[in-house]
Amino acid sequence: MELRQLKYFTKVAELKSFSEASRILNVTQSTLSQQIRQLEGELGVELLVRDSHHVRLSDVGESFLPQAERTLSAAKTCIDRIRDVQQLGAGELNLGSTYSFLPLLKETVLAFMKQYPGVKMNICCHSMETLLKMLQEERIDMALSYKPSMVVPDIDSHILFDNRLAVLVSDTHPLARLSSVRLSELEKYPFALPAKGLQARNTFDRIIDGGDYRFDVRLEINEVNVLIDIVRTSGNLVTVLSEAAIVRSPGIKALTLDQQGTQMEGSFHVLKNGYMKRATKEFLRILCENRSYGLAMMNLL
Repeated sequence: MELRQLKYFTKVAELKSFSEASRILNVTQSTLSQQIRQLEGELGVELLVRDSHHVRLSDVGESFLPQAERTLSAAKTCIDRIRDVQQLGAGELNLGSTYSFLPLLKETVLAFMKQYPGVKMNICCHSMETLLKMLQEERIDMALSYKPSMVVPDIDSHILFDNRLAVLVSDTHPLARLSSVRLSELEKYPFALPAKGLQARNTFDRIIDGGDYRFDVRLEINEVNVLIDIVRTSGNLVTVLSEAAIVRSPGIKALTLDQQGTQMEGSFHVLKNGYMKRATKEFLRILCENRSYGLAMMNLL
């Protein structure tokens, strides 16, 4: 059974004429008749009763017609849906982001939603390890994070922008007058740190590993926006996050950490040799265009 045959059958049933239906459908009358005969042969029933002057539905044809019309309508809906998805008038975009990367996405999410209101966005936040596993299981379309320290099989990672770990303080903090600071200078100030497992914390722990540092850690939290707000409000707390995480954060001063190994490259991750949705490509394009620190478009976009 073919959709074309159903289309021919419903048109003849509507017009009760092979000649008129063939004219409307722009096919020869013999082709039209042949296709309907093939449909009847496959079903093993007579759908149309014919004589030399008239055509009408058989009792089976009358019962079959509503089903045929619904099938054609469903097929049209499928085609329309595909076109909508291709033109980003419909569909879903499933994104994963680490907590540290999330503050960078606000403007892009709002711009994407405004430009493509028909596309539903699903965003989840997890550790980088969890996100990469979700990507391998095809539960998300793309993961956004800072560059992982290890290579993960079946996943392609692409650098979006160069970044580094920075020391953050409120603009009223005694350190705010400086442009850079050494680790040893931070020991006399209380810390509020991103929780263990977050990429900024992983980078910081790597930097201090093996060093004889004694930091006064008063707070650990896995929500970056709350952490920034606490540091801003407290006036005396110190934290470490990526420089990019505080773009346009009033009341916060970022200091360069005078230490090796502070690089944190913003990256996106997709399945190796996997299909990339158009919605994913558009989100990346808007992300690149929206950021003030100059993201570079990747060749595959």
